Amino acid sequence: MPINDCALAAAPPRPAFYCVHSASGVAGTDFLDLARYLEPSIRFYGIQAPPKRMSDIEFGNSVESLAEHYADALNMFQPEGPLLLGGYCVGAVIALAMAAKLRELGREVGPLLMIDGVPENTGVALSRWKPRYWLELTRNVRGWFSHGDLMRSRTLHSLLWSITNNATAIGKGAIGLKRGQKLGGGYAIEGIMDVSRYQPTHRSFVNRLFQALFSYTPKSYSGDVVVYEATVKPLLYLPQIGHIWRQFAPQAEVVEIVGTHISMMHEPYVGPLAKDIQRRLAGLFSRAAS
Repeated sequence: MPINDCALAAAPPRPAFYCVHSASGVAGTDFLDLARYLEPSIRFYGIQAPPKRMSDIEFGNSVESLAEHYADALNMFQPEGPLLLGGYCVGAVIALAMAAKLRELGREVGPLLMIDGVPENTGVALSRWKPRYWLELTRNVRGWFSHGDLMRSRTLHSLLWSITNNATAIGKGAIGLKRGQKLGGGYAIEGIMDVSRYQPTHRSFVNRLFQALFSYTPKSYSGDVVVYEATVKPLLYLPQIGHIWRQFAPQAEVVEIVGTHISMMHEPYVGPLAKDIQRRLAGLFSRAAS
């Protein structure tokens, strides 16, 4: 899906960036502000889940199958030249799997631009029982009160949802469950993301994708990766995005962006993210053209 105006322009040719959707499966709303900032030098395309496929209970039930579907579509859309690929949230994990599929097809991919997302089953995350985990979580409190999405929106709905979500997270943690894990087994995204506005078919797809994220075990990655990590974490949970990428992908460079997982993609926080992406892409494509 073309997100900014220059992605619709036929000429002159400009560098193209393909970014995989978040847990919602929708590309447009998440990427609109970032794509506008990249005008007019970078064509921004969002890779989103086809709405007609969401009713298929097999679609999105594994990261590998979804990555293969998207990789084949991208290979057809741009059959020649290097591919610049990235992803936001869950999309970072799908993009990682896509890169492997595309390389199997003989395509040049990279560097990967990952926006505040990381694979779960890497085996390199800090244990919650480590003092360093709680030290970093404590340091996060001040930033959360300054930049947290709840503090910025101050709506009754967001307040009630956050109170319920945090209370549930505390209860689950007390009995040894992971974030998003259900009492009877499996995972559900409702405790992390408000999906009440989505239709039942869409909610079903989001939960399949969330379950697939926790079922996916990635291979270590030796290619170049740029990781954009939000400096403000959830109040009671430390995603460890930068830490995990540094251990999992030795070539990864972590860039911290002021804001939360959500606000870093929107005004007034998205500017520094866009400028860094623009700078890197301009350098990358100028070297390729010389």
